[in-house]
Formats: sequence, C-alpha cells, structure tokens
Amino acid sequence: MSPRPFVLAVALSTLVCATATLLAQAPKQKPGLEPAPVQARDLVVKLTPVGSVPVHTNPTSPIVAGSNLLLIDQSGYLYRWDGASAVELLSPKTVPNGVKLTGNERIVNAAANADGSIVYVMFMSASAPTGVPRRSSPREPDAWLVLYAYAFDGTRLGAAKAVTAMQVRTDGHIGGGMTVLSDGSLLFAPGDNGDSYEDGRDHGQNAGVHLAKILRIDPTDGSTKTLALGVRCVQRLAVAMFDGEPWLTFADPGGWIAEEIDAIRLSDLQEAPSPVNFGWGRNAGDRKAREGTFYIDGVGNSEAAIGAAEPGFVDPVAQFGREGASAVAVSGPVASASSFSRITLLFGDLVSGAVYAVTSAPVTKRQAALRVNLVDEMGRPTTLKALVQGERPDPRFFNFPDGSAGVLLEKSGTFYRLSESK
Repeated sequence: MSPRPFVLAVALSTLVCATATLLAQAPKQKPGLEPAPVQARDLVVKLTPVGSVPVHTNPTSPIVAGSNLLLIDQSGYLYRWDGASAVELLSPKTVPNGVKLTGNERIVNAAANADGSIVYVMFMSASAPTGVPRRSSPREPDAWLVLYAYAFDGTRLGAAKAVTAMQVRTDGHIGGGMTVLSDGSLLFAPGDNGDSYEDGRDHGQNAGVHLAKILRIDPTDGSTKTLALGVRCVQRLAVAMFDGEPWLTFADPGGWIAEEIDAIRLSDLQEAPSPVNFGWGRNAGDRKAREGTFYIDGVGNSEAAIGAAEPGFVDPVAQFGREGASAVAVSGPVASASSFSRITLLFGDLVSGAVYAVTSAPVTKRQAALRVNLVDEMGRPTTLKALVQGERPDPRFFNFPDGSAGVLLEKSGTFYRLSESK
C-alpha cells in the first residue's frame, strides 16, 4: 500500500466530501478565474418547522417511500416519520448479518421505488457478502459499499437481500447520491474517493472504474453500468419534472474553485451511446481536468476559464465560489412545483447556511446563482445559522411525500417545510 499524500484540510461535512479549507500553504488562485459572485434578488422562502430526527449524529437528506418520509442518520439509523414522531426501522443492532458497519457514514444513503414497497439501503461495511457482484477500487480501499434491498409494508422493513458491493476508502470523498427510476433500476453516485489538493486524477474519467461516476444498478442481478463520468462527490440525486420531461438533478461539491449544480435530461443520460461527462478528473484525450467552467491544475487551482460549452462535456446549470470565505460546500438541490413559483432549483452552502436558487429551467446552462432570503413561520427574517444558534447548519434539502420542498439541518436534526413567498 503506497503512502497517502499529506493533506492539510479541514473536513467540511460529516459526509467527508467537501471543499478544502484555504490555508496559507496553498498556492494562490489566479485573479478572475473563479465563478461570478452570487447575485442579489427579491426571492423569499418561508421555513415552517415539521419535526426532528431522534438521533442526529450525522443526518442527511430524508427520502420518500410511497406516502412515508424516511429519515436517515448516517451513524446507522433509519426512521419512518409518521407525521408526529419518528419510528425506528433500522439501527446498528438490526443491520443484516452480512454487514459489519464501519466508518462515519455507516448508512451512506437510502432510496425507494415509486410505491414505497422496496427500500434500498447502501451500507458502509468492513466486509462484503458472498454471492453478489463486486467492483474493486484502485484507491487503497479499506471497506465496501454494500447495497441491500428490503421489502417495506409502510410500517417495517423485511426480507433483506444483498444486491451488489463496491470497494471504498473510508477517509476519501464517499459521495452516495442514490435514486430509483421508474423501471426499477437504481442510480448511484460513488464519490471519487479522493483527497483535497488534487484534480481528481484519472479515475473519474475512466469508465472502467466506479469512482466519480453515476452508475445504473440492476437490482435483479446486481450488475452495474456507467452512465456518467466526472462527478466528484454527489450526495443527493433527484429526478424532477421540467416542461413535462424528467431530469436528473444534483449538486457536486468542488475542490478549490466551483461548487456546481448539475442536471441532465434523464433520456439523454440513459440513451447516450457512451457515458456523458461532467468533467471532474484528468481527461485521457486532452489531459485537462475541469471544475465548473474552469480548467484546473494538479492540485486544484484554476488555470483558465472555459469560454464556451465544450463538445462531449456537460456544463453546470449554475456554480458559485468562495467569495472570500475560507470554506464552502454545496448542498441540494431541490425542485418543487407546489412549493416554488419562480424558483426552479433551490440549493445552499453547507458551511454558511446561505441559500441560493436559479429561476430558469435546467436546459439553460451557466445560470447566475441567486441569493434567497429566508423568513420563519411568522414571516420574520431569519437564516439557517440563526436557527442553530450561529453554528454551522449543514442544510440537507429534500422533498416530502406530497412533493413539497424541505430542508433538514444536520446540527439540530430539525427539518422544515419550504415555501416561496409570492
């Protein structure tokens, strides 16, 4: 096992997947080679408290399972929200026999099919179960991402079945975005398993490696297919409708330069003759690495702006940068026709709790990121930081079963319903 690079970085989220803190030892950025500042707008969103996660050691975005909202704490717990309280479905003591929980993200993520009858859980395990396909990693793995399918009757989980396993390094960018499509297959986004101070290396652009990809998993046999390359550390994949068509939306935290909001028409993702490319990692063709709309060097500093859309690469819908902050990390996005009128995608910054939006459909790339003002249920101005007494809030955006938008704050475990003030 080769020695890992010495990394002077501060963890920015409990998902071990955020942007490196800017330190004195780091090379300086070239002036002007950073995203445009977030723009001020008259967008206002109201937060109405709904409930909280009983254990909030490491909560992440809740998911929908039929008419149920499932709450995830990555320390190893899964709950069903019954509208008034949380009912435990999984705990570290009730995971399948083939799973030996390890790391900080013991339940990486969960997802459910359309009617909620099947719930998929991705565990972080020290071992992989026998009899399922396995994918190896070139990045010093010390654990496995193990996918299990459960039958769900709306009250309890049962009939756990192992589906597939992938090697992972527990102290690298894990990623973990996951969603179930209408045909029953899953989309899963493993992170690049990388460190700060790098350009993603070659792994993200190598279709034969599962790192830094969007994968389609067939739950009937555990087989995987690479649909997209070059995504650094996606934590939430969500399908949203725009102009009558389903789009896959996600946020991709950057290294030094750009925090991305990305989207692609689902048909374009599934029907492409080869994997679509979002740019992260060093491309085999031109040996360039990309972050947002910039080329970056080997330690992640911007080298040049990408002036126009490049053939073979998908531009971000929007991006934002540090703007003087020591650290940023994108979270989201969430779309909701019932919650928002002008806003098409709402997202934010894990570190500061600032909330942003775009107002055009995702077919329009390189949109300006717009600042969103927040008010509480009484209409009084507030911020996500204020809701957690000035500490780092780590917002996790999601949809409720009725399609309305929500946000959960990792710091407090409290989650809110969101609605745009007209």
